[in-house]
Amino acid sequence: MNVPKKYGLLRILALIIKILAWAALVLGIVGGLFGPNALPSFMGGVPEVATTMRIGLPLLGLILFAGLYSVGSIITMLISIEESTRALATHPDR
Repeated sequence: MNVPKKYGLLRILALIIKILAWAALVLGIVGGLFGPNALPSFMGGVPEVATTMRIGLPLLGLILFAGLYSVGSIITMLISIEESTRALATHPDR
């Protein structure tokens, strides 16, 4: 399969989306671990908000990770399908 690479901008976009997915996951987990510790300084120490943050932020990070990473993977898959189709169309045995 020796076809020229096309869609360079889409490849970069897919990579950026996957990097953003990992960043959302890491920030969600870090925010869930360390975010509630900063609450008492400006919220008066409301325990319900801290508990919600401990559960909600990692869950939000996980949901964002799944959505963004799947979009990046779908873009990569579509580029791969296009390359395979082009390689098959230009195959010398046809």
